[in-house]
Amino acid sequence: MLLHESMCGHIYRALVYNAARDGNLRRLKIFLEGRSAEWLNSAFEGDPDRAPPIVVAARNGHVDVVRYLIKKGADVSVTGTVTFDGETVSGSPALWAAAAAGHYGVVECLVNEGCVDINQPTLSDSTPLRGACYDGHLRIVKFLVEGGADIERPNRHGHTPLMIASFRRRIEVVEYLLSKGADPRHISPKGNTALHDAAESGSVEICERLIEAGAENVADDDKITPLLSAAIAGHGMVVHLLCKTASGSQARDALKLYGATLVDKKVDLGNACRVWKQAVMFGTPLNDRKSYPVYDNLVEIDSESDVNAIIGDPDAIRMQALIVRERVLGTSSRETHHYIRYRGAVYCDLGQLEKCIQLWLHVLSLQKETYRPLSPSTIETYGSFLDAFMLTVNEGVIHRDNDRNIRFVAYLPRHVLIVLDKAVSELEEFERSGSCEYCTAEDIDETQDIATTLENFMLIALQLSLLTIRAVRNIREISVKVSVLKETQFWFKNIAERLVSVCKHLSLCPLHAAVVDTDKMVTSRFPSRFVIGMLLECGVDVNAMDKQRNTPLHKVLLSDTPRLSIVKFLLDHGAALLARNADDQTCLELIASRASKLLNHIKLGQYITLFGLAANVVNRSNLPSDYLRYLPTDLIHDMALY
Repeated sequence: MLLHESMCGHIYRALVYNAARDGNLRRLKIFLEGRSAEWLNSAFEGDPDRAPPIVVAARNGHVDVVRYLIKKGADVSVTGTVTFDGETVSGSPALWAAAAAGHYGVVECLVNEGCVDINQPTLSDSTPLRGACYDGHLRIVKFLVEGGADIERPNRHGHTPLMIASFRRRIEVVEYLLSKGADPRHISPKGNTALHDAAESGSVEICERLIEAGAENVADDDKITPLLSAAIAGHGMVVHLLCKTASGSQARDALKLYGATLVDKKVDLGNACRVWKQAVMFGTPLNDRKSYPVYDNLVEIDSESDVNAIIGDPDAIRMQALIVRERVLGTSSRETHHYIRYRGAVYCDLGQLEKCIQLWLHVLSLQKETYRPLSPSTIETYGSFLDAFMLTVNEGVIHRDNDRNIRFVAYLPRHVLIVLDKAVSELEEFERSGSCEYCTAEDIDETQDIATTLENFMLIALQLSLLTIRAVRNIREISVKVSVLKETQFWFKNIAERLVSVCKHLSLCPLHAAVVDTDKMVTSRFPSRFVIGMLLECGVDVNAMDKQRNTPLHKVLLSDTPRLSIVKFLLDHGAALLARNADDQTCLELIASRASKLLNHIKLGQYITLFGLAANVVNRSNLPSDYLRYLPTDLIHDMALY
């Protein structure tokens, strides 16, 4: 009987969950009254895709349901997955869900009647107090603190309730926590403080309260102070407030950075110049000002006359913003990289591709100094190059009949080759580093699939190769010296050979990628005979097999629309028609079953070899495993194809 009841409890689990979620106490009593403890425990368990009934009832504020479930013996410490503002919170106990949602009655019931652990955290170590602070539920915050909640307990990132309240601009919660002794100087493992959070969010009032409580303008591990955080975010009132607590040089740099933010983020060049004039009134001038070729050989503004000299010159003002940001935040800052890329994109949209490329190449050099090979940000920069080059090449093709000397086309191959060269170097450095883990200085709580990352980046390199080929074909039609054309082709061949070599060392299959049009992260023009020919010329094995034992010809034939020209091209270059994949399919069988129309256009008989026929027979004759020792060694490798 007990076993039967346990099974029934499991069967009713979804009904109990729905009733608890909807606050339907009457229906819940129908299911639960008169049941044994074992039956109830089975019904109260949460399925993998649902939170336990008491958690979902607490999340939705059904205090009568929560009280009834406690009475029926539901485990108040059980956890589940809940959603807030589109964000999924894993491992949430009922108290956290109720506190974060602002359901005071449920919180009171769980603490007073359920005797829950008032500090029970989620999987990310967020306590119920921190959950209540997020949306500023002051009454719940007071109840939890007075009930013994730890006001200094941080989450897994080291952020305390005071820090999240400061970031979320919950001034009443901040004032209450400070009155209860919350530490305004608490520092997270990465050096962040509550003042950093308040400055970033732009709350002058909270910054004032924190400073009054003893908070200081100290730098985090990235050398960013709360003052600089406010300048980066563009909160002018906070910048001017915190300048009062900073040294002259700190105020000078912060105001310069705030001006840069006005230029790039607010698009307010006039106020930026006004702020820069204020900045040079603080501290002392720079000892050494170097010129930046990538920034039009300008030196950083450092006096009122410098600022006056660029007023009315928008390009100079924009370059100054980049110069200031690079010096103040450093060459390793994501902010520095982001705004250089942004400015380059603006120039690209304006048709100034060469200026765009100069800025993006500068970003690549900075990212190379900062991150490990194949970091997400670096790959994103290469993707931007690819998009810009593709647009330019396509424009050249579209407009060349109207303008034989269409802009960009003449020098485009050189730029594409520079980027392709760097992309291949990126793969080579990754291969030399022997990276068995994919992590970089910029990764935050994320893991990357190395194989997918390498595959996607190889596709970018192949796309750049295709663009190089197309760009070279275009410049043949305009006035370009033969020597320049030959030099470009020689350079490209050298890079292509390096690409093939590093792909081999990294166990990548470039030919497989070049023969099909799959769902890639970038706009594709594959399959491409030109890229296929380049890879074959550089030594890629036309019968190389991937992990599923598919040859490039298999990949073509398994695609949705196999192209006749690609199939014939591979066959003409030695593709094995009788090669067999892991699903025991030969290319010939695939042609017959999936692409029978090809039979009318290709004389397959000329591609069937005696060796292929013999190898298929031998491999399917169940011969003793030692038969290979009777074969010439140079045939053993070829036998594996069949």
